[in-house]
Amino acid sequence: MINYFKMKKAEWKIKSTVYGTIAALIDNQKDILNLLQKMYIALKDVPVEDLQKGLVTKLAEIIHTQSKDMAE
Repeated sequence: MINYFKMKKAEWKIKSTVYGTIAALIDNQKDILNLLQKMYIALKDVPVEDLQKGLVTKLAEIIHTQSKDMAE
């Protein structure tokens, strides 16, 4: 009987964690959608090639600084 209560307690912890995460996502949904809309509006007239080049350049910079920091 004690094991049953321990299992139920663990089950409630897991359920509360899952439901809390879902609630947080729903609460932040408006903010996420607003951010995506602003990004779309800002980048809709930029050619895809420029976006790809910019992304590759930024990734290369990040990788370079990280490898530089790890070497030190």
